[in-house]
Amino acid sequence: MITKAVLFDMGNTLIKFDVGSPEEVFHKVLASMGIIRSVDEIKRAFWNAEEEAKNLNLLSLFGKIQREEYWHKWDSLVLKHLCIEEGKELAKVVQSKWFDHVDCTPYPEVKMVLSKLKQKELALGLISNAYEEEINRTLRKASLEKEIFDIIVGVDTIKSVKPNPDIFRHAISKLNARPEETIFVGDNAEADYKGAENAGLHALLIDRTENMQRNLRTIRNLKEIFSQIDSDFCHRS
Repeated sequence: MITKAVLFDMGNTLIKFDVGSPEEVFHKVLASMGIIRSVDEIKRAFWNAEEEAKNLNLLSLFGKIQREEYWHKWDSLVLKHLCIEEGKELAKVVQSKWFDHVDCTPYPEVKMVLSKLKQKELALGLISNAYEEEINRTLRKASLEKEIFDIIVGVDTIKSVKPNPDIFRHAISKLNARPEETIFVGDNAEADYKGAENAGLHALLIDRTENMQRNLRTIRNLKEIFSQIDSDFCHRS
């Protein structure tokens, strides 16, 4: 395999979220408005909201409707299950304040790895199960230049989510690369690894814990990508 492109997942692959979960962010947003609910209460509200969202067919609309519309509907359901009055109006405020309370940083090796890949004249891409605007705002919060990526694909780009192989095929078609020439790195075995593999890409699972999955091609640090790419460059020279 001669590598021509390297694609990445975003959250927990390139970027670490210092506030660990959406429930914790929701907790911080409400607290900033003087509304106190425990994280456990919010977790229960999220679970109940998800069950109702399934019945309302809302989850299937993720990426298919505008970001503001989707999250307004979702946040309204969460607030409803927290028994907060005027939840529909408050949902707009929650959405507007969300990124004020998201804390994220790139993993220590990320900037070096991306820069070195660019020096090797490889095409770079980002594929995330987030809306494009959310991807851009997260990159800004993490002080990563979005211009380093030749393509960014979100759930609203082609109205599809990982592990659908079409989202991977769309990215490589825009990069004029073939699946067998492309590496995809992500942290989720189902959405990232299997999704990329089903699209014909060379999939790598990044697992920074000690529990590496033996049946999958796994790396602990993004710098390990070079051990595969560098051999290809030797074959070209």
